[in-house]
Amino acid sequence: MNKTQTTIIGASLVFLGVLAIIHHVLVSGRLFDLSDILHHEFFEAILLTAGITLLITTGLTKNE
Repeated sequence: MNKTQTTIIGASLVFLGVLAIIHHVLVSGRLFDLSDILHHEFFEAILLTAGITLLITTGLTKNE
């Protein structure tokens, strides 16, 4: 994968994570919901962590 593709994938994952957070706040009315922690918060964390990791990695690697 080249740098452009990795950046697009990383930005997409971060965008999906933010959308999941907005959805969760609109549905439950709370940012954190302990009774639903294995559903929304889990996927939010995975999407944001993977996206931010890809964006940092592509920013720190040298051009090919």
